[in-house]
Amino acid sequence: MAVRMSSVHFLYNYKNALNRTYQKQQGLFEQADGSKIHRGSDNPVAYSNLMRYQFTQNENEQYTENVHTANSWMKNSDSIITNMAENIATISVKANQAANTYLSEEDSKSIAKEMSARLEEIISSSNYQLGDRFLFAGQKDTTQPFTISSGNASRGLAKTLDAKQAEFFKGTRGNVNTELYQMLTLQNDDGETFYLDTQSGFIYSQDFVDDDYTDLIAEGHNYITDVDASEYAAGDARMSEETALNTVKGVDDDAIYDVINGTSSNNDLKRALRRIGESEDSDTYITELYDNFSEVSEDDIKSAVEKCADFSSVMVSTYFDNRGVAKDAAADGITVTLNGEETTLSFKTIAQRVVTYSGDDKYISMVKLNGATDTRSDVVNLTGQDIFGCDIFDDENSGNDRSGTAMLNNIITVYTKTDACDAAWLSSDGVTLADVAHATLNISQTTLGARLQLYSNVEEMLDNQSVIITGDITDLDSTDVADLATKLMELTTVYNLALSLGGRVLPQSLADYL
Repeated sequence: MAVRMSSVHFLYNYKNALNRTYQKQQGLFEQADGSKIHRGSDNPVAYSNLMRYQFTQNENEQYTENVHTANSWMKNSDSIITNMAENIATISVKANQAANTYLSEEDSKSIAKEMSARLEEIISSSNYQLGDRFLFAGQKDTTQPFTISSGNASRGLAKTLDAKQAEFFKGTRGNVNTELYQMLTLQNDDGETFYLDTQSGFIYSQDFVDDDYTDLIAEGHNYITDVDASEYAAGDARMSEETALNTVKGVDDDAIYDVINGTSSNNDLKRALRRIGESEDSDTYITELYDNFSEVSEDDIKSAVEKCADFSSVMVSTYFDNRGVAKDAAADGITVTLNGEETTLSFKTIAQRVVTYSGDDKYISMVKLNGATDTRSDVVNLTGQDIFGCDIFDDENSGNDRSGTAMLNNIITVYTKTDACDAAWLSSDGVTLADVAHATLNISQTTLGARLQLYSNVEEMLDNQSVIITGDITDLDSTDVADLATKLMELTTVYNLALSLGGRVLPQSLADYL
């Protein structure tokens, strides 16, 4: 049976076929911009993959920008620290020259002038800015970190132990070239010098620390702990058990609570509480003591006192701030048992300019990879505490916060002693101070160099990833120009033939209408 197709149905099919051809032609014209996927309907699966690749590419670009910024920051920091290390190395060499007792006063003054010039350059470099941000100010990078006083201040004069002394009195080996081991310098009314070990509380004569301790080494005692230190100490500045007990039992709970929370200025009570706490965890013991104060017997407190071997960690902070500048309390000296008698000793100080650090100890992190943030390897800056270390006035045993200027102020002490032509002090203390200051900067530079190398490796990896991601996007979305031109020619020919054919077979009126 023959099927008859009406002219209307024929016309409908013709128009649909013509429109589909036109749409295909327009779709190919869109790809002339180099991309063959413009919307999800073009290819849903490919479009989804394209979105994922583009997100990864944007993420890669952000990490690459972070790495470039971090590299710029660290390269500038490395350059500045290299310059500072060279200047401190020069000061160390000059300190060795000035320690020569054969130099004239004029020679020492000349060396001091060169030290002064190097110091000014170090301080200036430590305030270097990258744009409007200070490199070594921590997160307070819009604040100038280092300022030097216009006049002199009274700074405590510490006894710096050399490698052999540090091994005997502190029981340490190997790291004496990169870390300071010091005692506080005291003197009596007759001008005799003594050294206070702030960790043990024992006071030693100058002769014992300088020379006589070697007699014990010759006898086979390599460390002060091998003997009863009290037999060789001139005195003892530690708080006695009786004093600690009486101090604690003689105050009420509120006073102890104020000390625990840092609102009390009662240094005697602070010392007593720390004295009765276990040396390794005194703060925890103090808190527990307060929480259960009404239940703590005198025997329990005495037992804790006997377990505590370390000297009060608030000793230094009572008399000196974290820069080593003497507080008002230092003017009264310290009353101790010296050679069996209660004696007041004064702290030895030196009049010198001091540097203050106004930055903080917080780090700036620039994330270089996705995943969990690594706060150690993502750090790009160094703080004052990193580059200038710590000394007896701001280390963990001092009771003070880190100053961020320890080695810098120690170098100023070296300069001041050089200007005063004190070759003996430079020989016994100054050279060691300068060497450790230089070593501290070198350690910081090594740490920074390792981070910089890590970021450089990540930068190379990100560049490689960028090439891979771009290739994936190109393979998925890029237009094949030759294939596109061929298809366009084919569709254009088909479209034109369809129009021509339609013009021939359709009724004239309908053809005119089209």
